[in-house]
Amino acid sequence: MVIPDYQRAYTWDVAKVQELLQDWEEYIASSPKQTYYMGSVLLFANTKDANFQIIDGQQRLTTLTLIYYQLFGSLLKGQNVQYNQSVSGFNIAKNLNFAKQSIARLEKLKDSEIFHKLEFTVIVSDNQDHAFAFFDSQNNRGVSLGVDDYLKAYHLRALPEKLQEQKAKSWEDITFKARKEDNHLLDLKHLFNEILFKVRQWKGQSHFPYPNKTEVLTEFQKNTYSTETKNAFRLFPNNNNMRYHQLEYTDNGVLLVSAEKPLAKKDYPFAIRQPIYKGQNFFDYTDKYHAIFRFLFNTKEQKSLEIENALHFYNALYTKDMSEYLRYYMQMCLVAYYDNFKEELFFKAIQYFDYYLGAIRLEKYYVRQEAIKNSLKNASNSLLDVICNAYLPNEVFSFINKAKATESIYVNNGFLNGKKEVKNKVIDRYIQRLCKLYHKDIDNRLIEVKSRKQWIA
Repeated sequence: MVIPDYQRAYTWDVAKVQELLQDWEEYIASSPKQTYYMGSVLLFANTKDANFQIIDGQQRLTTLTLIYYQLFGSLLKGQNVQYNQSVSGFNIAKNLNFAKQSIARLEKLKDSEIFHKLEFTVIVSDNQDHAFAFFDSQNNRGVSLGVDDYLKAYHLRALPEKLQEQKAKSWEDITFKARKEDNHLLDLKHLFNEILFKVRQWKGQSHFPYPNKTEVLTEFQKNTYSTETKNAFRLFPNNNNMRYHQLEYTDNGVLLVSAEKPLAKKDYPFAIRQPIYKGQNFFDYTDKYHAIFRFLFNTKEQKSLEIENALHFYNALYTKDMSEYLRYYMQMCLVAYYDNFKEELFFKAIQYFDYYLGAIRLEKYYVRQEAIKNSLKNASNSLLDVICNAYLPNEVFSFINKAKATESIYVNNGFLNGKKEVKNKVIDRYIQRLCKLYHKDIDNRLIEVKSRKQWIA
């Protein structure tokens, strides 16, 4: 088995190895009879040199090799892999030293036969072009690959065995529907990467981490909590829950809140920024926000007139011609708002959000991720914080009304360049869509749009 030259160096640090050992220890304590899923490994079968090239999985396999060597003093047959990069040598030395210092922990894991319980999905390709293509997609698309699979496998281990199949099937049904409808926005990768992670992590006005795979898995794996009570989880006060302190389940995983009729998933008494518990609570939390997202953005879902008007507004303005960063920002705002206030003044809310976000579109020649982060940093308060913390919709509207920098862009022609022309055609097309939607004079749009705030009904 060899590592091809185009592979990156071995980069796992001591913190990552420590996290793996902790996860193993939790697994042994809670589910000792089940297998521990280590994810997928992709190999290229090089028949010319009679070896396998590691395309994906080098970090995990190297770490396991170091642990195995520390425990048994030798390598398994075929593990004589060579590392040609100095970074790899540095990290291997540090992690091997850490393994030596952790020998007592490793011996306990050895006694639990941890190596016999590890499970991989092994993919072997005999076509080098296909292997390269897969490697490129893994490294270029980053966060969009595998996040949902890792989360599912991690939290299934915290469930009783009889519930695992039920939750796994429900999870896969969501993925299948998104693919069947050819709408990646309805899959779980998009939900975690572009909505839940950002709403939960983009707080205050200083730190806005980008949702790469490591960050997302840390938030929804490492940062989740264990509970000592088998079938109950703590609830937290919020607009969706002013009555109950604990959520209970039957042995079959049925959610119990009261003797009243069962709650729809989108009405579960959770808050989007609340702490999450491992297992059942994580799956129900996911179900709620996927149900909300699907309700708001899937045209096939039956909706009230309030939501239908908002969806029509969104589809008219937030087309593919609009920056995807602004589209996702709007989605975050709407999911967070619905979570807090349900349908109350929802159509008015999307108009206010577009007035606020639209100013970013008008001001910037190109809208990048940093433009969204800067809009959160440079305002008197973060819009996401305001939405999540407000008690009344009018608190959100008042915050946007008072945004002088936003109003200035419209009133003072912040969308024009030095030649008094619209900065680019994308901006002009957005202004035209706005005027058409609000029945304003498109030919006179540069004057009309100055009074944009007054258009909100």
